[in-house]
Amino acid sequence: MKSRLAKLAMVGCLSLIAARPASADEPTAALKAGTELLKAGDRLADEGKAGDAQIQYKTAFEKILPGLRRIPFKHEVKRDVTKRENLKEMLLKDFDEDMTPAEFEANEKALKAFGMVAPDVDLKALLVQVYSEEIAAYYDPRTKTMYMIEEPAAAKKVPPTFLERLFGKTGGFDKDENKTVIAHEMTHALADQHFDLDGLHHEAKSDDDRSLAASALIEGEATLAMMGVGMDDWDGTEIVKLPADGLDRGISLMTPFLSMLGGGKSLRDAPPIIAESMMFPYLRGMIFCAYLANAGGWEAIDDAYRNPPQSTEQILHPSKFRKNPDPPTAVDLGALKVGEGWKELGRNVLGEMQTAVMLRKQRGSAAAAGWDGDRYAVFEGPNKQLGLVWFSTWDGEDDAREFVQSFVRYQTSRMGKDAFQPSRIPDSLWRCVDDVCRVVERRGVDVVVVEGFGGGDTAALVDAAFEAKKSEVQPAQRTIKPSEKPKASAAAAPATAAGPG
Repeated sequence: MKSRLAKLAMVGCLSLIAARPASADEPTAALKAGTELLKAGDRLADEGKAGDAQIQYKTAFEKILPGLRRIPFKHEVKRDVTKRENLKEMLLKDFDEDMTPAEFEANEKALKAFGMVAPDVDLKALLVQVYSEEIAAYYDPRTKTMYMIEEPAAAKKVPPTFLERLFGKTGGFDKDENKTVIAHEMTHALADQHFDLDGLHHEAKSDDDRSLAASALIEGEATLAMMGVGMDDWDGTEIVKLPADGLDRGISLMTPFLSMLGGGKSLRDAPPIIAESMMFPYLRGMIFCAYLANAGGWEAIDDAYRNPPQSTEQILHPSKFRKNPDPPTAVDLGALKVGEGWKELGRNVLGEMQTAVMLRKQRGSAAAAGWDGDRYAVFEGPNKQLGLVWFSTWDGEDDAREFVQSFVRYQTSRMGKDAFQPSRIPDSLWRCVDDVCRVVERRGVDVVVVEGFGGGDTAALVDAAFEAKKSEVQPAQRTIKPSEKPKASAAAAPATAAGPG
């Protein structure tokens, strides 16, 4: 995702940082040149030449970040600019390149089948609107280009909300905020030249949970580097010592208040699954990368790119990635036969993070914490009704039982005020109204949910789902293709006055 974590968002966490001792080493020539470029950018900004200032900042971080991050740029990063009014068109193009219309429809209708998005929501329009409001400068690994966002000349200068700052937007040109957003995005560019970020997402294409975990690694690394820049930790030796446990406590204290601090109107009005999925890679990814850096410095983050996290469970519980590896269980649902007029739209993985958001009012984090793997299939019927088959497996029977307790309460909340909620939830609960059934059944550590079908189809689908094949995901060392210098465009567009945010 194309944004950054503003320093103001981290006031509580940054209070944990001790003053950085002066380095005994002389600054390198590259660092001297980079810091001089930052000063030159500041002078240009003071003269009202914001676009020129951004060019200086971008060039400065090409010199500074290799020393902080301990890996070199292999070639110069292309830059370009896009007008904010053209951003929606770019985002729509990005969606079409990321997935086919059928794949997007399957994801949208899955969220609706799970009850996380209302039936009448146009998800693509909502996402485009949210991102077009929140995005500041961003790096695109497909085009290998750093993009600046040019605001309309007549844009009203309104003080930014907390979440607008979180995603890079300001009430005007702010030198420090522009430097941190550019540092964040240039960290992506640096990582891409070594670890092929587009390839990392492509490897997780059929698994949304794994893709979200990859985003957390990418954004967490860039947020950590950005914080190092904010500390003037030019050699990256102090930010890796920032206690991950302290960051975790600080973020946990902040989380309940994030919804009150607001972003753009579209983000404030968006379903929780949209807003929380946007913030997860930055907040939880930062903590995850801090855990890695505490244990092994920047090299541990390099290793994570070569052998990346496989699930949001490993992001939420970093010890399950490094100290006591707990790879997820892969689930193959096999053939699922449905009645006439029904068609399968797609299959995917929900994962611990999204399960916790879905069950947030039913002790979601605790209920999802024993997750070990899942797979769902979403269907559409002859009258456009949605059907869901979801198999999940858990670390132990108590974890599976706790999940069932929470999910049944969640399911009841979606069935209307007259829905039957048993005082004691059995291992197999069927609730059918007008021959549309909702079933939650546990067998040992495995749980099957089937919703939206008639009684006959439901019974067969429950039995078929419990025949799912399970296998442990084997961590595989990535084969990372060498970075190539991108072809030069006709002309690199200069950054412009409004810049990122």
